[in-house]
Amino acid sequence: MAFDKSGYIKAIEHSPDNSSEIEKSVLNAFKIDDYDGIAKAIGFSDNMINKVDYFVVHNLDVQLIELSDLDNDARNCLTYIEEETNKIIEVEKRKIRKREEKEIRQRVWKPIKDEFVHKWYGSIAVIERLYRKTNELGEYDPNYSLLIVCKNKTDTRILDELKNQLSGKIANIEICNTKMLDQVLIAVDLS
Repeated sequence: MAFDKSGYIKAIEHSPDNSSEIEKSVLNAFKIDDYDGIAKAIGFSDNMINKVDYFVVHNLDVQLIELSDLDNDARNCLTYIEEETNKIIEVEKRKIRKREEKEIRQRVWKPIKDEFVHKWYGSIAVIERLYRKTNELGEYDPNYSLLIVCKNKTDTRILDELKNQLSGKIANIEICNTKMLDQVLIAVDLS
């Protein structure tokens, strides 16, 4: 019996914030993560691998969707980078070298970058297993992309540096807010 993923179509929504408010979209996607996601249904235990929250498919294109409130993390990274570069300028009384600045930026963004890379690879493992079970693609290979959806309060431009850091590991990355999801989601009709 083939696996039917239609039961995993869910509204795209962020986790509740501190005030228990849930920011959500009117759009749907296939849920991968959590107790009610596809990953668990096809044999991955809860903490076996890191994975994104949702995905959508259009022809051979698979868009992995991670909902994340990166506003504070990004601002902390940018503040730390500025403090570290200023420290070198003030203490050593010289301009910072490009190589030094690049190393600081890579070191500061590394934990966030690593988290996304692990979710990227883990999610691909889930999708590949799913496609083996459904045989939807036959002999074709899907093309993967990553969509990071921030909460509406986040200015996504502050994540440009994270996008650049990830571009070496992940081929196609988009970053948007919940309210802009309809402009970047590759598939709206999931039937």
